[in-house]
Amino acid sequence: MTYKQYSTCATEAQNYTDREAYISNLALPSMWGDGPEDEIPQDRLAQLGHIYDAVHRSVKDIAAAAGISAREMAIRFCIPQRTMENWCMGVNKCPLYTRLLLQQAMGLLPTE
Repeated sequence: MTYKQYSTCATEAQNYTDREAYISNLALPSMWGDGPEDEIPQDRLAQLGHIYDAVHRSVKDIAAAAGISAREMAIRFCIPQRTMENWCMGVNKCPLYTRLLLQQAMGLLPTE
């Protein structure tokens, strides 16, 4: 998957509340340059699932998946405590790029 395809898929995932609908719609051959009769590769389906999960993971969920508290994550990444609290309580929404960067830094995103 190219960086552009990843970016498109991550941005599009925000528009879906149904994981399976997202995967089936974005796995369509036209987006990937496949022929209409080509079989959809299983690794593409898995990658799309990982992207959907990452996009929909909250900051609180990211910390939990990494095995640390939100406070520890704030300290580790120099995020102001009030900002972290607001993200965790839903007062403010953490930007997608920040959530993806946090997950990447915490080793929660697949490398391939």
